[in-house]
Amino acid sequence: MGVLCIRESDFKEWSLHVKKAVDVNAQAGGSKESLINTVRTFKDENTGREIRQLTQFEHGASLGYFRMFRQLPDGRILAGAQHDTGYLIAIEPGSGTIELLPYRFGIMKLRERDGHAWFLKTSRPPGEPHKTSIRKSTGRELWQVELPSGQPEKVCDIPDDLPGAIEDITIDGLHLVSCLNEQDLTQTPIPTTKDVDSINRYFARPRHGSIWTFNRETGAIRKIHETDGMCPSHLDTSPRDPTLFRFCHDMPDAQGQRVWTMHMDGTGKTAIRPQAFGEMVTHEFWWSDPDFIGYTYQDRRNDPTLKTHHWAEYSLAKTRFGLSDLSGREIYLSDPLNSYHSHIYRSQDGRLISGEGTDGNSFVGAALFSLTNPRLDMVPLATIHTPYVPFRGQGVDCNFSADGRWLIYADKHDGPDKPHQLFAVRVDL
Repeated sequence: MGVLCIRESDFKEWSLHVKKAVDVNAQAGGSKESLINTVRTFKDENTGREIRQLTQFEHGASLGYFRMFRQLPDGRILAGAQHDTGYLIAIEPGSGTIELLPYRFGIMKLRERDGHAWFLKTSRPPGEPHKTSIRKSTGRELWQVELPSGQPEKVCDIPDDLPGAIEDITIDGLHLVSCLNEQDLTQTPIPTTKDVDSINRYFARPRHGSIWTFNRETGAIRKIHETDGMCPSHLDTSPRDPTLFRFCHDMPDAQGQRVWTMHMDGTGKTAIRPQAFGEMVTHEFWWSDPDFIGYTYQDRRNDPTLKTHHWAEYSLAKTRFGLSDLSGREIYLSDPLNSYHSHIYRSQDGRLISGEGTDGNSFVGAALFSLTNPRLDMVPLATIHTPYVPFRGQGVDCNFSADGRWLIYADKHDGPDKPHQLFAVRVDL
């Protein structure tokens, strides 16, 4: 461990120790010194709550995108951080203890109930994929591992003629799902400013896309969905139903139907929360009961800037939280929240929701949730210090601990030129 420079005024307690651990990962290249605890506690300057800094890695740490599954069956939370023996860590939020997992790969899918995870090994895509965004790799392999201590094993080779980038795998491991999005982002990159012309050019760029499936038992490759003038994205397979996945269309959020579900055979395409022109349904995710899908909702039908002003966070429309069943029917819509939130997510039992704040309201917060109560009192828990980027947010990607007692989030607390580290704040609403 390196030496951490800290300001005395920022914290009231600092502890650092390395524990000798049983080398259960020796065959995977693990180190005996695999358990660390680097807890720095300080009082939040705005909320007055005690904040616990969980990580201090040279290259930072991340929970991954907000809607990704992270809960291990032993109650710990999976995160990413580069260290001497791998790229993954397991965090026990209550004690602050971190296990350095000896795996040099990123997880594509984690099945939370038993810790079964799938990942890809692949050669470097040819050409310059960041310019064309047609990500096509050769020599791809599907692997699996039982986290947190299993030995990785190869499942199968992936055919080179499966088009596009592999986005997900079904919860039974049978189908891989890929997206082939054909577009040129060199002249119209994803905007990161409030420039109206820039975002209009981005949404007007020529593009088309398609969704493909690969059945690893039969070897069958099928194109099941195709779009023109937009691309499919945010593709997530159901954590319960191995035949179902959810996706959205890359488009101005209030100018068409954005969120859909579909079956692996291409049937049953269903609009999730059917939208009238001017309604926004965004940042969708599987609810704790995956027979439901959560999302943020804004009504901009009477907004005169609807066709030119695409930023949800700067819209005058109030932000609400909604839930839809798998038929697309909305079963819950909250009262307006305290502000826009870059992302909203939920606890394992669905009794809590979290919010990441926004430009001008940079707080991670939480609220009690009940289907019978439209009121959500989002309580600010911790200040976010990461600079806000329009259309992107602050990289907070928070998640509750398995028991709902802690909210874990990423922040650049020590300065905008520093990497994100992971923090925890107690949830006592």
